[in-house]
Amino acid sequence: MTKIARRDALKMALAAPMVLAAGRLGAQTAWPTRPVQVITGFGPGGGGDIATRVTFQAVSDILKQPMVVENRTGGNSVVAAQAVLALPHDGYAYLMNGLQQLVTPLLMKDIPIDYAADFQPVTQMVKYPETISVAKDSPWKTFEELMAYAKANPGRIRYGTSGIGGVPHIVAEAIQLYGGVTFRNISYRVAPEIARDLVGGQLDLAVLNVSTLTPMIQSDKVRLLAVGNDTRLKPFPDVPTLAELGLPKANHADWGGIFTATGTPDDIIAQMQAAVAKAAKTPSAYDKLAAQGTFMVGSSTEDFKAFLANWKGVVEEVVREAKISL
Repeated sequence: MTKIARRDALKMALAAPMVLAAGRLGAQTAWPTRPVQVITGFGPGGGGDIATRVTFQAVSDILKQPMVVENRTGGNSVVAAQAVLALPHDGYAYLMNGLQQLVTPLLMKDIPIDYAADFQPVTQMVKYPETISVAKDSPWKTFEELMAYAKANPGRIRYGTSGIGGVPHIVAEAIQLYGGVTFRNISYRVAPEIARDLVGGQLDLAVLNVSTLTPMIQSDKVRLLAVGNDTRLKPFPDVPTLAELGLPKANHADWGGIFTATGTPDDIIAQMQAAVAKAAKTPSAYDKLAAQGTFMVGSSTEDFKAFLANWKGVVEEVVREAKISL
């Protein structure tokens, strides 16, 4: 063998392990080959449940496998989270959750799971702008009028919440904290009951995401005073955001994200993120949810992690300053 031939053979021998390694790094697990479970702590028929089912029907069409959505309510999302962690960490079980993923550890000190360590973020699935609303026959025509009354009458304004530590509750507490007012909180089992009692006169004020309030808006039974969102909503161009009204720290939209158990293969997480992102661009799914005030997102995993880090700071401050507890 000549020197040149020997040198070429040596190069090939040295390169072979690198080629094999590159092949391993680029390989993608064949997934999914069977149905995938998506467990949510939100109750049947609510905005979170509907958004999950519409999104994952589109994901099912994309991945050509059934996506089985299951409701496991209770424990401020703990029941649903435990159900996901009890299943194999192989990419076939996901948690759809909202702010409870961050706030539950602040409110419940002895929970049997560690959300930060036990779960891996996948993608922000949707966002639901918040609404600050009153009944159509309410004496308050503007947010400023409402706040003026609240300042003069501490604790007189009744508002409802369906979950301590959810985004609507955090927004309501932030309005009070940064607006210098005090409302009276009345607890409810599910959000639609709040909308019902707002119209019925049992409540003075509701802080609800727009998807929950849509039926009341469509039937012209409520008046929107403000929205929690980065911009005004196209269907309600005359309704200002809380930031425009001088409360930027209360100006938040509700959201829902997808998480999976730590230990799930990274390439499967990437495939699920890509499928949800593609579903978010599916006109039939996007338009169906947008008509209800829910907007599909499908963010990258890195963007979702940054989003969660920002929200963590928000809720820690509000929970601490407003002294929120279960």
